[in-house]
Amino acid sequence: MNPVDDHLQKARNLLENEKYQEAIQAYLEALKLKPSDQQKGSIWAELSIVFYSMQEYERSIEAAQSTLAFDLPDMVKQNIFRTMGFCFAALNKLDEAAEFFEKSLSLDRDSEKQQITIYELIKVYFRQQKYKETEIQIKEVEGYFYQNNKEYWLSLLFYKGFIFYYLDQRDNAEKIFEELLENAQDNPRKATALFGLAFVSFARKDYLKTINLCEAVITHDANFFDMETIGFMTSASFFHLGRKDVFEKYFTELKKNYPQGRYVEELDKLHQDGDGKE
Repeated sequence: MNPVDDHLQKARNLLENEKYQEAIQAYLEALKLKPSDQQKGSIWAELSIVFYSMQEYERSIEAAQSTLAFDLPDMVKQNIFRTMGFCFAALNKLDEAAEFFEKSLSLDRDSEKQQITIYELIKVYFRQQKYKETEIQIKEVEGYFYQNNKEYWLSLLFYKGFIFYYLDQRDNAEKIFEELLENAQDNPRKATALFGLAFVSFARKDYLKTINLCEAVITHDANFFDMETIGFMTSASFFHLGRKDVFEKYFTELKKNYPQGRYVEELDKLHQDGDGKE
């Protein structure tokens, strides 16, 4: 084994053992030993993984971009593009994240690893509000995940339900959320299904049912990921039911906890209406 390979093996062992700073040093030492172009490409590719593991996403992207100067096999390029997609998604740069996930998938869509890449692209498209594109990607992989990874499949049901909701297909959305609720194996996952059903009920102006569903969400998951929305739907439902006294309590709490929240304008408008009527 030549000195470059020695340093690469050392760096890979350190990376595997999560000794990231030492791994970086070993990779940089390997670069000083005049490696071949192929070795340089591998070094920068693996450095990108190290930086990603350290959540240093900008440095990971820079290292990944350094690999593109070398003639690398498609398998390596696929992984580089995939890593860049993850980094841009973490930085909330959704256009770039979608671009690099798509580049990775242009080289392979069939492997097990790339089914996960499609799943990550689904999440990005959903955040971009590209609901039709999201639906197309879900159709491609939902059968695979149903057969091979039920947790991913359940997560797809959550996205699928909200796609139908945002496309004003409330009956279809309700069916999907009910399917999620029926198949969920733990309370936090059930809470996500109940959350979707609460959206549907609120849109239908079934406010009593909305309140019950929101309470069920909290019962199933006291640390639910979107308590602000739960609070808003509950408070607005009480308002529309004529319970201004209860609405005022929620209003005060929401304004305190989310002073710059997503529902400030809607809450203020309800508060100003004053008589508790629609």
